[in-house]
Amino acid sequence: MNEPDIGHMKAEAYREFEAGNFKRAAEVLIAVESRIGSYDALSNDIAVAHFKKGDFEAAIGKFQEASELQALASKLIIDNLIEVMKDSREVSMQPERLPEEEVARQLSRTFCPLCGSADKGFQALPEFYRKHAAEHGFKHFGRGEMTAHETYTCMECGASDRERLYAYWVSSVLCRQELSRKAKVMHFAPEPGFSRWMESIGFTDYQTADFAMGGVDHQVDLMSLPFSTNSVDFFVCSHVLEHVIDDRKAIAELFRILRPGCISLLMVPIISGLDEIDEDPEESRESERWRRFGQGDHLRLYNRESFVSRVRGAGFEVSLLDVSYFGAATYQSLGLKKESVLYVVKKPEMSNV
Repeated sequence: MNEPDIGHMKAEAYREFEAGNFKRAAEVLIAVESRIGSYDALSNDIAVAHFKKGDFEAAIGKFQEASELQALASKLIIDNLIEVMKDSREVSMQPERLPEEEVARQLSRTFCPLCGSADKGFQALPEFYRKHAAEHGFKHFGRGEMTAHETYTCMECGASDRERLYAYWVSSVLCRQELSRKAKVMHFAPEPGFSRWMESIGFTDYQTADFAMGGVDHQVDLMSLPFSTNSVDFFVCSHVLEHVIDDRKAIAELFRILRPGCISLLMVPIISGLDEIDEDPEESRESERWRRFGQGDHLRLYNRESFVSRVRGAGFEVSLLDVSYFGAATYQSLGLKKESVLYVVKKPEMSNV
């Protein structure tokens, strides 16, 4: 097959990307690979096609291959999954290119890992929060690391921006076998959409826990958990600690129950630019909680440095995964703020607790 035919095949594959026919795009690109061999960009295109059609394991394998090929060529894979689609404004400013020369729209403009919807869009944060912040004088509104105000919830399933990032990351660690579906999973204060997704992907021992929420497997006080030491392989504790009277006790309990060597998700609302944690567990006035902490049932407002310090003080190792880890294209597709950070904790292998 000659070069023009290869060019036509690439053009067809990119048209299929445009149309959302990711399975067909993958088939065409694989056919190209069988004729001309692998190279970094082609392997990466195939990887994203696999990702878009839901074959995460094949996607991870191809991304690794692309990385190895590019390393051999002394190049750099941009933003972990490469920088992909330019938005329409940027594209309109670029010189016109042939289809096979244009970067494929490898990730949809919007994508929700929980429901699998592509290019369905996201909805803005409910106006309720903006109004209450203004009414109560909450001066930090809009300065949170996450909470993408214009792309907060999925139009199809209602998943929030942080739930979309959690699902994307969990999919990745499962593919890399850093987490097993046989793990004992404990999900505290389970978000409805993310909890349904976690149940749907095949964990054999997935349990939920909360202090007051109905329908969970365990009614618990996070400061005094009823679970045995080293009994949990993975937990999700997202936006819970700001509600707890003594968050240090709660973090220590999470450390106690996690098995050594295991990772988990531990997230709180974090305000960019805040010098220190602002907290008052004794404050009972809802209006004052709104003013200081941004929500009527919050007891504190975190900054990054102090939060990480408290978590490490309990014995955890902490990894901060940001846009440089996931890639700008992934953030764009998932509707995340560029400041979004995922906090992954690990209990050291040699822990005595």
